[in-house]
Amino acid sequence: MGLNVKILMVFFAIMFLNNASSQTIKVGNKFFDGECLYTCQEIRMGKIVYFTGVDYNGDWRELTLKHKSKNEYTLQPSYQAEDAPFNVTFGCSVRYIRQDGMYFLEVLNKNKTLEWVLLLTPDDVDYCLSAYPSLVGNRVCSVTTSLLNRPYLSRFPKSELRIMRNMIYARHGRRFESEDMQALFSSMEWYKPNNDNKKIKLSIIEKTNLALIMAEEAMPDDLRKNLGQYMPEYSIEDFMFGTNY
Repeated sequence: MGLNVKILMVFFAIMFLNNASSQTIKVGNKFFDGECLYTCQEIRMGKIVYFTGVDYNGDWRELTLKHKSKNEYTLQPSYQAEDAPFNVTFGCSVRYIRQDGMYFLEVLNKNKTLEWVLLLTPDDVDYCLSAYPSLVGNRVCSVTTSLLNRPYLSRFPKSELRIMRNMIYARHGRRFESEDMQALFSSMEWYKPNNDNKKIKLSIIEKTNLALIMAEEAMPDDLRKNLGQYMPEYSIEDFMFGTNY
């Protein structure tokens, strides 16, 4: 084998290892899901990723993932968790998404649709609860520029979730078939209707928020225990621009 070939093989091996490493969770990484901040404490045998967490009440939690390949994980049982978190079952897929400057975990249910997200953050739990979309923070967040989460969305009635979901498309000028949505967004100064809905391209934040809102809309109201809690005063415009209260 020639020297040049060996050099190329070493180069590609290094590139592969760097790429694989960049797609995996590291010890010390912290992820916030809207009500709890999870910190990776250790990675056992190179595959078992163990987290501990603290929620908005100061209660301790535990989370375990198994690394499958590159950015793919599965949710594993933990010593302190009899039931799986995040509205899913143990064994469901967890993906580490790194795209367009966004770093987060997405939890998929058994049907492979998005159920939950956890945002990578360098901050502590108090800052996360006050500055990010959360269960308790009195903050209205933009549906197009802020990554939302299920605890935050669980506070809103479904009539408003529907508006939030369509707001994502309205920001891109979608023409709506439903008369009430078309009338609502046509009354907004920023709404500029397009001639072709098929040309609309959503960002990773918008795609993820859309899937999260749809997941929350699918949840029966009698199971939405946070409905109506900690709600600030807001207008429909606040969802677009993320006004703070």
